[in-house]
Amino acid sequence: MKWITALVTLVNLSVVSGVLLGLAGRGLNTLSAALALMCGAAFAVAAYLVTSDKAVRQEAANGPELPRKSRDDSEPESTKHTRTWSALMRYRRVWFWAMAVCFGAFAIRSFCWLFYIDGSDYKIQSPNNLGDLSLHLTLIKNFANGVALWPDSPIYVFSKLRYPAGIDFFNALLSLVHVDLIIGLVWVGLLSSLAIFYGFYRWGGTFAIAGFLFNGGIAGFQFFKTFQFLDYQGTAADIAHRQIAWKSIVLSMLVTQRGWLYAIPAGLVLLWHWREKFFSQGAAVSEPPGTLPEHGGLEPAAPCPRGPLPFWVELSIYASMPLFHMHTFIALTIVLIVGMFFERASELTFIINLVRASGIAGIGRLVSHPKMWPEIFRGAPIRRHAAAMLIAAFIPATFFVWLTTDQFHAASVLKWHPGWAQDSSELGAPYFRLGPKDFGSSTMFGQLLQKTWNGVIAPFFQFWLPNFGLWVPLAMGLVGMVGWRIWKRKWRWGERPPADIAFVLAAVMIFGVGYFVQTAPWEWDNLKLM
Repeated sequence: MKWITALVTLVNLSVVSGVLLGLAGRGLNTLSAALALMCGAAFAVAAYLVTSDKAVRQEAANGPELPRKSRDDSEPESTKHTRTWSALMRYRRVWFWAMAVCFGAFAIRSFCWLFYIDGSDYKIQSPNNLGDLSLHLTLIKNFANGVALWPDSPIYVFSKLRYPAGIDFFNALLSLVHVDLIIGLVWVGLLSSLAIFYGFYRWGGTFAIAGFLFNGGIAGFQFFKTFQFLDYQGTAADIAHRQIAWKSIVLSMLVTQRGWLYAIPAGLVLLWHWREKFFSQGAAVSEPPGTLPEHGGLEPAAPCPRGPLPFWVELSIYASMPLFHMHTFIALTIVLIVGMFFERASELTFIINLVRASGIAGIGRLVSHPKMWPEIFRGAPIRRHAAAMLIAAFIPATFFVWLTTDQFHAASVLKWHPGWAQDSSELGAPYFRLGPKDFGSSTMFGQLLQKTWNGVIAPFFQFWLPNFGLWVPLAMGLVGMVGWRIWKRKWRWGERPPADIAFVLAAVMIFGVGYFVQTAPWEWDNLKLM
């Protein structure tokens, strides 16, 4: 993950440096773009050098582990085990390389022909990308032309640009240093695809890559009827007037909405870092607050074990995310907030013990010695880190939100809207609503039954199942399996949970927010969060 971290840092801090230089100079020029890219490159080299990847080092040092022969094993049985292990080692990479070929074919086809010249015509590869790519090209040219930052919207009058255009800003920097526009678009897409592929592999193995690349409901099974490679969730569904709300992520979002080219690898880097820091072997373990000396003094807390990323790299990626993709910033914030509640409130115990030992004077000494503040969170390393990250990122993240929302003049789009797009006249699959007489809705039981049918049962079979296929029951099964593991392992609140339990609970919260709260003017855009 070292090179992905370096790549993300290059884009991230090049854009941040360019924005600051552009604000100071009232626009970009060749010199400021070159300085921004050099700053980003310098930070990228530093990030590569200071990022640690224990898994790669251990694999390189140990090599493939072979089964040891027991003294009591007979020769035929030992030979049998060796042969079985050799077969497993031989074919363990088959699915990986199969996914690599599929992902490579998608990336090359989608980004090498993203925007190209055919004779005297300019063409695009995806019809879904016509409107989106036009906007992105306009933003890139607008930034590269040296408009004062933050610019007015190029498509709406009397309004500042209300869009997290960080990745377009990066392409504008490349254009200003004389990188051809089409070449810049192609290479940003290809390198991002490579980072996404490897990031998903390190996060969840080959299955995570397949889940990202082949996601979708039962609409794709039409292939076995037509034997034609079509986008049955997108263009083909629109032509056939079949309302499919769930689109292929890679075709409808990664290719068209360019903010994902940065947000997905950056988000995977942060998730990988948090998993390695708090849930791997040798990670930080919750400890009871340190005992207070008899004289009432305070001892500094033991340093928290360092994760793969240094704090400045983690902070720069997280705090600048609103400049690239707001929904990813919301999702990462939910992960941090959920992590804060895994541990007991040991801070109260520490304060009570301090008051008992030293009285009010102990509180005064604690307030006057900021270096001792981490001692309060000694029993909660996850909460200590999450709180530090949220506090440190508050000012820069707020600044970038202020910048991309026309100084907070953009109307809030957060509103209660359960069901995602199941009730949308444009995207929701039509389903039959039973009338009041069917359940005798004059009674309380009848009204409850009717609401249950119209709001849960009918949408499940006529909206969620066609859109998501077996994903919904499989997701429910996963949550049930996590609950069973919690019961079997007798995990209690306040103890450090296993990584799968921690991140599944965070994922449930993210999906819940996307299901119940509309986070964009168009309800379909909640797909960016879900």
